[in-house]
Amino acid sequence: MVRVVPLRYDTTFKKAFSQPDIFCQFAKDVLGIEFHTDEVHQGYKFLKPVGQVDIEYDLFAEDLESRIIVEVHHVKEYLFRESFMYYYLLYTAEQVISSKAYEIGRTVYTIVVITSPPRENEIEFTADTTDFNPPINGIGRKVHPYPEKIVFLVPRMVNEKTPPGIKTWLELVLDSLDGEIDESRFTTPAFEKVIHSVTRDNISPGELRVLKDEEDWEDSLVYEHKRGLEEGHEKGLEEGNQQTTEKIALSLISEGLDTEFIARTTGMSEVDIEKLRQS
Repeated sequence: MVRVVPLRYDTTFKKAFSQPDIFCQFAKDVLGIEFHTDEVHQGYKFLKPVGQVDIEYDLFAEDLESRIIVEVHHVKEYLFRESFMYYYLLYTAEQVISSKAYEIGRTVYTIVVITSPPRENEIEFTADTTDFNPPINGIGRKVHPYPEKIVFLVPRMVNEKTPPGIKTWLELVLDSLDGEIDESRFTTPAFEKVIHSVTRDNISPGELRVLKDEEDWEDSLVYEHKRGLEEGHEKGLEEGNQQTTEKIALSLISEGLDTEFIARTTGMSEVDIEKLRQS
């Protein structure tokens, strides 16, 4: 077992997957395309904002010869589909020069890796693809004029039905989440290189400072979530007690007892008791 910094942190995720050979292999296995680049940009942004949002791509690379762009995003928030559809569409639209030049000269692929624990019934897949190819005559079979697609990956949901080319990558991310990786399970050069890059001994002091900020951010999310659950529980108890009190009051009303007596017995106000009488 090797002690690592989990790949749920942006710092380690970007460090591992910004290595050009790792990025290219990941793109090939997930998208099924040949992709070659010598540079992967972290936090890539347009020189001028496009649309109403100043978007930023976690990892961004271009194969100049094949005219292919691959974006990889690491997600720790719950609302993800809409935002990354927007990211994808903006980069596609950014290529259109003018109303006389609608040609989109580069094929754009987006990969979204979701490492946050999914809420109940929110995510029920390990790999899902959004493409832009319409069915033929509504019978479900598709034509494929558009190669572009967005692929969503959820390591925590990996199972025996996960496509083989994707499965080992997701298992690697999943295995890292407890701070240790069983290196004997991942023996190809690409996986060994990922493990080496996130091994605790290979994390620099500067990266550790950024990780501390990320850990504090995660702790605050956990605290807010826990507090929300507790407040919801307390509210539920309060509502339950109120319902029980109202049932007792209704029973006393049905017995013909006066409002003042019911108020003393239940602790309800006379105004609320009169409302129950009229309901």
